[in-house]
Amino acid sequence: MKNQIQELKKYFLNELQNTHSLEWLKSLNDSLLWKKWQLNDILKGLKDLTESERKDIWMLANELKEFIKSESEKKESEIENIHYKKIENDEKIDVTLEFPNENKWHLHPISLTSKILEDIFISLWFKVEDGPQIETEEFNFDKLNIPDNHPARDVWDTFWVSDEINSNKKIGDRHLLRTHTSPVQVRTMLKWELPIKIIVPGRVFRYEQEDARHTSNFYQLEWLVVGKGVTFWDLKWTLDTVMKKLLWEETKLRFRPSIFPFTEPSAEIDVSCQLCNGNGCKMCSGTGWVELLGAGMVHPKVLEACNVDPEVYSWFAFGMWIDRIAAQRYWVSSSRMFYQNKLKLNEQF
Repeated sequence: MKNQIQELKKYFLNELQNTHSLEWLKSLNDSLLWKKWQLNDILKGLKDLTESERKDIWMLANELKEFIKSESEKKESEIENIHYKKIENDEKIDVTLEFPNENKWHLHPISLTSKILEDIFISLWFKVEDGPQIETEEFNFDKLNIPDNHPARDVWDTFWVSDEINSNKKIGDRHLLRTHTSPVQVRTMLKWELPIKIIVPGRVFRYEQEDARHTSNFYQLEWLVVGKGVTFWDLKWTLDTVMKKLLWEETKLRFRPSIFPFTEPSAEIDVSCQLCNGNGCKMCSGTGWVELLGAGMVHPKVLEACNVDPEVYSWFAFGMWIDRIAAQRYWVSSSRMFYQNKLKLNEQF
């Protein structure tokens, strides 16, 4: 019986060497161990042996069984590696090949404008930050000095998340689509060390009546500077520098006093309309000026809500409409055109 077990082992090794597929390997294992189990046929003669001989034969049989399993696993791995190597060689792509430039992709004008703005601010040592588009009431309003009973809340026509989600939440914890990117400023102040210089480009949502300058979904870019000795003059210089780099040196700015709950003093900033050179058009409502952003020195209450001492630190913040800036830069008569999938427009960029 020992000789039979040794012969079976030799048979297995010979067959294993000539096996080149997983199907054949499975068939070999089945014939030796499982379905027909040739080893079992050998062990039928154990009843004719002494107890000592049975123990020896049984031990040899178990060793062979484990040997077959182990060698089969190695062979399986070897066959798979050869298979995947063949696929790799058959599907190999020469990445150095040059392909024709026909139908080459291009960026959307809003993406182009956002990229240009980021490059300008990075050159002024600003960092780019991002945040969630679904916000809590606390970050979108409360920490920006716009509590639940504040009349300024009426200015934002807000998209609230479904009643099923908000029904069991307290005021301040309810969820909404962010109406501006200002919540990222708050989040940054709560986690960063001072001083801070950041910009926050991103998508925002308001329930707007759409026209040449307004859409329900649009893109904002806000920036924030927090430090000691920061003044309104710093705000004005930064804005003037950015606008002239973004548009043209001849661009004029106009500051108008305004009221925002999160800044004091506050200003609306207009630029001379690039589409009509100040002669009047739909984009500027015939005035020659286009409102591009709001700005101001951040209200002390907002600083306090973010654990910043307003007696030591001051800051300024801007918020601009990237859509309107893209329209001004590329002479597009309506911001709505950026969202209408008009290839005649997008293929120009």
